[in-house]
Amino acid sequence: MDSDNEERLQSSEVEGKNALKGRIWEESKKTLRIAFPTMLFRVASFGMAVVTQLFVGHFGQIELAAYALIQTILVLFVSGVLQGMSSATETLCGQAFGAKQYHTMGIYLQRTWIVNLIAAKIMLPLFIFATPIFRLLGQAEEISTVAGKISLWFIPYVYYLLFSRTIQRYLQAQLKNMGYWMAFCFLICVSCALVLDLCE
Repeated sequence: MDSDNEERLQSSEVEGKNALKGRIWEESKKTLRIAFPTMLFRVASFGMAVVTQLFVGHFGQIELAAYALIQTILVLFVSGVLQGMSSATETLCGQAFGAKQYHTMGIYLQRTWIVNLIAAKIMLPLFIFATPIFRLLGQAEEISTVAGKISLWFIPYVYYLLFSRTIQRYLQAQLKNMGYWMAFCFLICVSCALVLDLCE
């Protein structure tokens, strides 16, 4: 009799472990469905900055120092502010999507764009007046001057961050990340083709 009870307990433990493994696997698949495209997008975006820095390094040490200064101080600051403000889009759109109020999701996206555009315009003087700002912070004259010239080229990047982060959050709330990732890959391929065509 005791052996029957032990066999039942062992079989129920095995079934419980198998059921737990199945539930963990299903939950992991759902999480990866949402997180994997976002992860690839972040890696590709970071890679874009790294590759650009590698190319700038071929121009000279002063140019590399100026680019690194802009990238590590101004771009990361602005990116952090815009990313924090864009995270509200994910929360609001996720709530609207869960409540099946699909019409309000577009309204939230448009309002986020307006607020982020205002925030980006407020932060643009950091890029426009980068030379005097870096002089004030005690950077060398040569590096400050070159950083001021390079920083103007980052202004379109600020608007790229603004729209890409909010659209990513908007689509992520609807579980539509793959379409965004495919569009991003398409743009990367077209850009690479144009660059290779110009190099020939």
